Amino acid sequence: MRTKIFCLPVLLAALALPAAEGMFPMNGMTPAIAADMKALGCRFDPADLWRPGQKCLAMAVVNLGATGSFVSADGLIITNHHVAFGAVQSLSSPERNYIRDGFLAAGREQEVPAPGYSVRVMTGFENVTQRFRSALRPGLAAEKRRFLVEKISKQLVAAGERTPGNECAVAAFYGGLEFYLATYFKVRDMRVVYVPARSVGEYGGEVDNWMWPRHTGDFSFLRAYVGKDGRPADYSRDNVPFRPLHFFPIARTPLREGDFTLILGYPGTTKRWHTAAEVANEVQAVYPQRIALLERYIGLLEKASQADDGVRIKNAGVLKGLYNSIKNNRGLLAGLEREAVLEQRLRIESELAAWIDAAPGRKKKYGRLLADIGRLAAEEREVAGLGTISGWLTRGCRLLDWALTLNKWGQEKTKKDLEREPGFLDRDMANRMARLPISQRNLDLASDKAVFAFFLEQLLAADNPGIFARLRNEVERAPGRDRGEKIAAFIAALYQGTRLGVLKFKEEMFAADAKAMAASGDPFLALAARIQPDFAALDRRRSAIAGGWLALKPLYVEAMRQARPQALPYPDANRTLRFSYGRVEGYAPRDAVRYAPFTTLAGVLAKHSGEAPFNLNPAYIAAAGGDGRRLHADPGLGDVPVNFLTSNDSTGGNSGSPVLNADGELVGVLFDGNYESLGSDFLYHPAVNRSIHVDMRYVRFVADQVDQAAAVLRELGLER
Repeated sequence: MRTKIFCLPVLLAALALPAAEGMFPMNGMTPAIAADMKALGCRFDPADLWRPGQKCLAMAVVNLGATGSFVSADGLIITNHHVAFGAVQSLSSPERNYIRDGFLAAGREQEVPAPGYSVRVMTGFENVTQRFRSALRPGLAAEKRRFLVEKISKQLVAAGERTPGNECAVAAFYGGLEFYLATYFKVRDMRVVYVPARSVGEYGGEVDNWMWPRHTGDFSFLRAYVGKDGRPADYSRDNVPFRPLHFFPIARTPLREGDFTLILGYPGTTKRWHTAAEVANEVQAVYPQRIALLERYIGLLEKASQADDGVRIKNAGVLKGLYNSIKNNRGLLAGLEREAVLEQRLRIESELAAWIDAAPGRKKKYGRLLADIGRLAAEEREVAGLGTISGWLTRGCRLLDWALTLNKWGQEKTKKDLEREPGFLDRDMANRMARLPISQRNLDLASDKAVFAFFLEQLLAADNPGIFARLRNEVERAPGRDRGEKIAAFIAALYQGTRLGVLKFKEEMFAADAKAMAASGDPFLALAARIQPDFAALDRRRSAIAGGWLALKPLYVEAMRQARPQALPYPDANRTLRFSYGRVEGYAPRDAVRYAPFTTLAGVLAKHSGEAPFNLNPAYIAAAGGDGRRLHADPGLGDVPVNFLTSNDSTGGNSGSPVLNADGELVGVLFDGNYESLGSDFLYHPAVNRSIHVDMRYVRFVADQVDQAAAVLRELGLER
């Protein structure tokens, strides 16, 4: 596929870019960036980052919801402990607690399936903007604009997926100013190879999360398997390891402060192109509401998890994600307020308004832009809270999620694939079916009921627009003196009569049509049929708003680029493959405090208290006191390196990203950012924004001295 680099104005703007700022698309390499990388010490050819369909650095990077990378010719992947957490959670039981004790396959015959896991390797990245521009005429109604974007995207995806093994996705850049088609080779048979004990992989827990100094061994190993013909295949004992076009060798040269580093990964979402009105929504409504809800949601699940070890294991993955989310959201809100991001955006847009008013041509084209943005943002704020609550209601209550999905699937399956709503294409439903067993394994009905009751009460209280009138009527018909009693009775009746807690029944309903679902008599499925229009109404409101942004945001970006030549020369992160470059570098978070860029084994031992989250197991204590510590120590540091800091730009989704040195060798795996950088989703600060990584020398120490993972070390070329 043909790809294009950014236009000349973008290239020139890159000349003034701070060295570490920017998460660049794979076709975003420019002579200025290449020169900047070389000036920082890069010794490989920057053009080797991306060569579609050929051996290049990008071909060693995988997307598994977060990021990972190939580290052997036989499909061995390194990622984070917290990324592989769901796999060991699904394999665990009170009798075999792999979450607590870790997992190690002594040989490939002992590698076990990772339920629900798959990886994608990007093989193509094509600019398809013209396909959209020719259809998105000025003046189109918002819903029509959104519909056309979805329709064209589905057509492009369908055409790209005619090749067996391909999975495609269309991504909008700059709010819809540009569109790209990403093509991936998807591997479905994933297996767990080696996951260290939780006391290593999650050392410090939520106490240390987003903090520096860190001492966390946040790494795990998985392996990708394919059929004997090299094509993607479901799990089979006859499958063979996937042979990637490239894998990263482990660095042998010690990493030092000031060294060049490069990160490749799949960052989720940044908001550096957000308008002032959007930032106001985030600061004044979205984050405060989300934090308040998360606090109560976490408390609810913690209480439910006290029942026994089995429930604790089932809820562990959700709680882990919620702990991370609440700290992230608190940090984001604090960063927005500390850096006065809203005030900065308001000043910039005041200058933009003056620039627009200064010329009749600009006034004609952009004169209503900022006012229209303000109106659309106000409309978005009205339904944003409902969207958050209803999203958690359906994700948190699995039975309701399954009921609504099955009901919708019964309607959508009668349509042609390309005529269905997003998320209900054949390939989407196949993915849902593949994840069904792991979702079933982690189902605790008592927790499910409690989550349903909590978010249902929140939803009805927040539904000022009256969108969920049908759901409200269902609750009001239940017996009880007040809403709390009615909700309790409503939910008790649903759970008493449903069979959605049974895997076989769900599988049968996936294959059934709408008539058969109705005939099943299941109360949850019957409820879903009655209240689906409420969720559809909210989706229509949000879809119209999204369509409005598709018209306004490209105009905003266009105007900003003309008015401010120093405007960001890169798009916001959107879950597509990106690269960022920087160097090993500490930082000064406040007056008279300076953080060094490396932590060591001495710091791990200093934090050890014997109580979670600072509890080391006996094998680790023995290894730390033996000759192996000296064997793996860095002479320059005088100890085993554990974690390190770099100035690379990153965000959520970069978890598991490979960190490469100046020669393109693997020196670490990204797993976090520092607390001071949490506001960087909106504004990057070179002085304090840092990415945190586990050092490959620590991976080697733990694998060798603590877990005796000899086979893994041999495959990595790191035999003693």
